[in-house]
Amino acid sequence: MPNDPQIAFVVVFCGVEGTSGTARFSNVLLSTTVPPSWLEANGIPDVGPPYTAGATIDAAAVIRSIPSTLYGSNLEWPISGLGAWNAAGNAANPFVVALSEQAGFTLHRFPGGVFADYYNWQSGIGPPWQRPITAVEPAGISSANNFGTDEALAFAQATNGELLIAVNIVTATAQDAANWVAHINAGGHRVQYWEIGNEDYMPAGSAVTPNETMSPEVYANRFLEFAHAMRAVDPTISLGAVVDFNYAHTVARAYPYWTRRVLSIASEEIDFLAVHCGYAPVIFDDKLWNVRTVYSATLAAPVLIAQNLADLANVVSSTTGPFRNIPFAVTEWGPLFQFNSDGRLIDHPKTLASALFTASTLKAFIESPQTCIANYFKLIDTKGQGAIGYLNDLPTSKASLMAMQMFRQHFGSELVTSSTQGPVYDAPSVGWVDAVESAPYLDIVSSTSPDRKTLYILAINKHFDRSIQTRIQLNNFLPEASGSVFTLSGTAPDANTGVLWIPSPGLRTPQAAIGPNSRINLGGAE
Repeated sequence: MPNDPQIAFVVVFCGVEGTSGTARFSNVLLSTTVPPSWLEANGIPDVGPPYTAGATIDAAAVIRSIPSTLYGSNLEWPISGLGAWNAAGNAANPFVVALSEQAGFTLHRFPGGVFADYYNWQSGIGPPWQRPITAVEPAGISSANNFGTDEALAFAQATNGELLIAVNIVTATAQDAANWVAHINAGGHRVQYWEIGNEDYMPAGSAVTPNETMSPEVYANRFLEFAHAMRAVDPTISLGAVVDFNYAHTVARAYPYWTRRVLSIASEEIDFLAVHCGYAPVIFDDKLWNVRTVYSATLAAPVLIAQNLADLANVVSSTTGPFRNIPFAVTEWGPLFQFNSDGRLIDHPKTLASALFTASTLKAFIESPQTCIANYFKLIDTKGQGAIGYLNDLPTSKASLMAMQMFRQHFGSELVTSSTQGPVYDAPSVGWVDAVESAPYLDIVSSTSPDRKTLYILAINKHFDRSIQTRIQLNNFLPEASGSVFTLSGTAPDANTGVLWIPSPGLRTPQAAIGPNSRINLGGAE
């Protein structure tokens, strides 16, 4: 019992449901203060004094040059690239181009996503008015082919970026892929990165990829067939194979040894490994968690993402040998709350909390030595996902795009060592996010300019209610001038810019809110 003279006695109430059986209680905490974890779990703001933390940064200890290809996006072909392309004017949408440039997106993955393994690239070339209306598989809709290969190349050029193409390995042939390489090269363009397939390890009968699944042996041999055909056209291209380091440990895999089997068969032809380990929290079965609980798990997920990439590195090393260093490409990642269109959390990827997840996940990619490519999913969307949404019929940035912008406009290119000591919390398991012990409330990542004259410190406070006063020790850096501070914040963790989620047919499900001062159902303008 706490040594407090004000406590005379303690009354404990234990409640159970049911009329028979035995209930046992463990880990009962007796304290003079309410634990922050209990407050979070019950949706009660933990408004206390500021936390304190410390950080040490060594500006001379350069870890690596940060690849610009970590700042990528996904472009999908249907419905004029979901608005990236102006079909009437046959030109890139200037609003989307401007926002993409603000975010600094460098590498656009095309034509999907799940759509990639059903895509016939030849339906998207030639005069637009002569192209066929095509079924968008497996979405169950149809779309004009206004946004094909040449348009995607033009969009990338307009945004000072380039393409990464995901190749159809399910309904197309190796010769189809080789012809695609030849078409692009003949047009005076060039695509360096080609990803063969998309999530072909998914369980048979999956609602997302019903026809894509194949065994790792089938995939690896088809990958080799595609690689030989495509390299015969251009031997200098980089080819990526998909691996299944994507799920929480609690999620069953269709092929438990997919990655090792693919590597053992095809590693000599693999230039990078495509992984989709950066989604959170991915809720299929909504257990009506409090929003604070969902956000707590989401913001702890980057700890698991970093570990996932480290585990993948160990698998590659043990399978191919320590001298076969295959880079990683996280070609899909981003906040993803729910799949069902009537979900109470479907629209939460547009919130400030999602921006904090985006920033913390980018930190994990930047600090992962083998991760060289990352493509946010996706650039623009008319529904839940996407860095760009719509407000008053105009493309408008979401909070996650602003987080990306912080890295691209206010962060350097040379990663330097940093360490942080600060408050932590235990996050529960929610959706596909496993429980995390001692998740940090404060993330810090640091970099310098190439000439080492400018030091950048990017700090991410993931506590919903408290500030974190941090003392930073700088080693091997003496500023020659004063600095500048740029802040991304909001009035609540679910604050947003007001972009609309547009389900069909024109209905909008009220979203679960976080207290106090929730903004999820209000938007930015109000």
